[in-house]
Amino acid sequence: MRRLLIGLGGVAVVIAGIAFVLWTNSAPAPKPVAPAAPAPQASQTPTPVPESAPTIPSFDVVRVDPSGHAVIAGRAAPGAKVTVLDSDKPLGGVTADDRGEWVLVPTAPMPPGERRLTLEATDPKTGVETKSADTVALAVAAPTPATPSQGQGTVAVLLPGNANEPAQALQTPNAGNGGLSLDTAEYNDKGELMLSGHAGPNATLRLYADNQPLATVTADAQGKWSSVSPRPQGHGKIELRVDQLGAGGAVAQRIAEPFEPPTTVAAGGQYTVQPGNSLWVIARKTYGNGLQYTVIFGANKQHIRDPNLIYPGQVISLPKS
Repeated sequence: MRRLLIGLGGVAVVIAGIAFVLWTNSAPAPKPVAPAAPAPQASQTPTPVPESAPTIPSFDVVRVDPSGHAVIAGRAAPGAKVTVLDSDKPLGGVTADDRGEWVLVPTAPMPPGERRLTLEATDPKTGVETKSADTVALAVAAPTPATPSQGQGTVAVLLPGNANEPAQALQTPNAGNGGLSLDTAEYNDKGELMLSGHAGPNATLRLYADNQPLATVTADAQGKWSSVSPRPQGHGKIELRVDQLGAGGAVAQRIAEPFEPPTTVAAGGQYTVQPGNSLWVIARKTYGNGLQYTVIFGANKQHIRDPNLIYPGQVISLPKS
């Protein structure tokens, strides 16, 4: 069409002019159009913006040195005032920085004994208080002739509020030195096997139960790892194995531990400790809450000097409450 108009030149303009005159003379007069209804006014009331869920404070680090002095660190909302509670009594307070990170160094050393640490954070804008979902079970060992400094055998275990998530050892005699360890092992309410431990930072690990592959996991930058796997085949005692892989996928380190979950744990009687047991596992199976390990420890102080040092074949009492 464009080539035709260019080739005809002025003739095309004349034809177009004639066609326009004929169309205007023959077309009927346009009907009047009714004015459009005015558009409804937008509401002047702003749409409420839903409030974001509060940031739940959490633990990252709980460590006690041989002198009993502690370092406790974690995360919360930026600018929040964080209070560390020792069995519901304030241990100290600190303000989270712009990244939501906080560190508390209590001035007084932690005395020997068992305690339960929780968190409470106050939002600087709203004043709303939020409590931590997780709890740290902390046992500061008393000095002994073999370990004259208190805190030498301290154990700190992070117990998730969700019982179907694995516990995480924050401090044990093996944790933090880069060595490979299997710190916790237990079945959750779904029958899954929950494991956690330590390894080299960012190390790749392969987990086995009686030589059955369970999972392949990677330790974080601090060397902590955890896994939740389907229940392995078989019943009763199993051998848990952790392989840390080196260059080229070869096994650089390996550990193996026997594990037999408590199957006949009832309050109000005697229980014989099985390989792989811990007071947290026994308390969770007996009372439904791992924090109740202090109840077992308190009833067996004549047999258990350190809650982390129980051994297979040891007979302990399980109080009714």
